[in-house]
Amino acid sequence: MSTFMDSWIASLQRYWQRHRSLQRSWRQHRYVALDLETSGLDPKSDQVLAMGWVVIEPPIIDYQQAQYFVTQAQPDLKQSPVVHGLVSRDFVDATPPRQALEQLASVLNGAVLVCHHVQFDWQFLERLAKQHQLKLQPLATFDTLTFEASRLRQQQHHIARGSLTLPACRKRFGLPGYDAHHAYSDAVACGELFLAQAYQYAGSSEASLQELSGKA
Repeated sequence: MSTFMDSWIASLQRYWQRHRSLQRSWRQHRYVALDLETSGLDPKSDQVLAMGWVVIEPPIIDYQQAQYFVTQAQPDLKQSPVVHGLVSRDFVDATPPRQALEQLASVLNGAVLVCHHVQFDWQFLERLAKQHQLKLQPLATFDTLTFEASRLRQQQHHIARGSLTLPACRKRFGLPGYDAHHAYSDAVACGELFLAQAYQYAGSSEASLQELSGKA
């Protein structure tokens, strides 16, 4: 009974700590903008080929904490040479997936995970972490795609096919073009879009992280 109570109390403490954190201004938090390159769309059968991320402490993107890894020594490339531009020679010095995940787990702990279509990336990350018996524990997630879709609907814009891609979303905010389909450049592009969205919505106000995340 004591063990159960200890576990219950610890869970309750974590819940309230997270709740209090979510009430703090969104600008007081750390964010990790991340992108994955995968061999396909199914986390059960496809591989994570590469991952890249940058750390954001508003209003700054901290490139010194940025990382990029290719993570398969024997990749199943499928259409990756066409979609991502990844070919066999790119994997000669691949980083073991566990090593890359350990670094991600460290930087992501207590931070907000930012992705363009976060559900897709998170499903792959969760499965990969489970395979290597690791835990990824972000404080919250923020989806730049969902945020943009919500913003357009509120303004009664028609959401045309292709209008929610990362380049299309960036263009509406006046952000420059970039070389898409590379995990690192896509992570940077996603991070820049996040800052543009957040500052347009909340500016320098004390809007809470919970309020901001609720829009995504």
